[in-house]
Amino acid sequence: MWPVKCSRTWLRLLSLAIKDTFWEYTQKTKVSGMWLLREKRTRGVSRLIWATVLISLFLLSVYLALQLWFKFYSYPILNTISTDLAITDVAFPGVTVCSPKVVNMERVQSYVKKLKIPPEYDLREVENGFAYINAFTSQNWVRPPHVSYEATDAVLRFNNISIYEAALTISPGCSDFVKRCFWGTTEFSCHQDNEYLSFISTTSYMGPCCSFNYNPRNASYVPFSANIFGMDGGLTFIGHEGSEHNLSTGLLVLVHHPMDFVTESASAVTITANSESFVEISPTVHSSSYEVLELPQNKRDCLTSSELELRSYRQAACMLSCQSDAIVQKCKCHPYNLPTIRKDYMECKLNDTECFATNYDTFKTVRCNQCLPNCYDVTYSTLAYKTDLQLHNYSVSTLYSRERLTKDSFIVRVYLAKQVVPSIRKVTVMSWIGLLSDLGGVFNLCLGLSVISLVEFLYYCTYRLYANFKMRSVLLSSEGLK
Repeated sequence: MWPVKCSRTWLRLLSLAIKDTFWEYTQKTKVSGMWLLREKRTRGVSRLIWATVLISLFLLSVYLALQLWFKFYSYPILNTISTDLAITDVAFPGVTVCSPKVVNMERVQSYVKKLKIPPEYDLREVENGFAYINAFTSQNWVRPPHVSYEATDAVLRFNNISIYEAALTISPGCSDFVKRCFWGTTEFSCHQDNEYLSFISTTSYMGPCCSFNYNPRNASYVPFSANIFGMDGGLTFIGHEGSEHNLSTGLLVLVHHPMDFVTESASAVTITANSESFVEISPTVHSSSYEVLELPQNKRDCLTSSELELRSYRQAACMLSCQSDAIVQKCKCHPYNLPTIRKDYMECKLNDTECFATNYDTFKTVRCNQCLPNCYDVTYSTLAYKTDLQLHNYSVSTLYSRERLTKDSFIVRVYLAKQVVPSIRKVTVMSWIGLLSDLGGVFNLCLGLSVISLVEFLYYCTYRLYANFKMRSVLLSSEGLK
């Protein structure tokens, strides 16, 4: 019974100390409204009503404070449009020209004649087997009724030729697509040994292509920026379709970031023979403030090269690596047209086309949640239009004449639309200082509280409560002695 009696005594002392502390707090505090709760100020219904009002305002302030916190924690970033940048601060886009028809049968027939073919393989069968290369680039590829790929694959192995080398040979290339080139009003050799003003053979999701201001074979390549804009201030080139005889397939001009492999996300413009196409480029810069970069990755939703300890982090490269891993895991090989991510990946052969074609959609929709966007990036939107050279019988330029063009020729102009580039900047919705200021405003609005009011409240909840408890203990001891 003695421990129970001591517990009851302690609880009685604590309740009396809390009561004493509360009345003392109402007498001395400067918090608005608390003076109406003083012991002799209000009674009964009046005190109940006023206490209800204070509690309601306190709950309202807590609710508003939580809303501010959730806004700060869940949606910390706001996109703003900042001052326009000069075009010299932005890289000129990569320009890649591709043919939708990878396998040119006229080239195949010419190529096969140069190969060493063992006597057990038929020449026609070897030619037909090259059609299987389309499986790596065509979503709608349909497997031919024959299995000629076995003979073609064997002949390529016998000649020690990879699918990549064969595809470059049997597909239209730079020498077909591009004949004459101009930067502004100055002509340059299209295929010269120049780091910038040159077209080189590359690959894309469409297969073998030809690219300008994009060099995936040079890891230290830095794309150049343009200092001119407008129709006469960019890249102009004259070319041919490079298609088969009497078969017009058209070409695609793909505009992309000069550091990114060309994927389906690149802006594409279709060009045809006897046309002059105008591709107007509008870059947009995306950047992040210092406050945004201090946020966790999942909150700012972007990555930088420095935090990943990479020379240059690109979301497109990360996505491509993720896709390549999925292909290797499923088909045990790496398609010839994708960049080689790891040296131990074996290049796909023709007998791997069925696996790749069957899982084509799966590979293209691989989810890579770890591949966040770049905190600093440039995107390129395009606006294209064209004129019919044969219909109008003239071009807008005097740099070339009709006599130099054939029935398969085309002219393409790629240029920046404006002298300035808009910049979209990520900033924080509010900083920690802003959050504290807003929280202070909420509590001051509802209850007239400030930081000193909080310190005062803590003082009475700790030191004064302890002092009143000790005082009540002393009083109880004195009454016991009497």
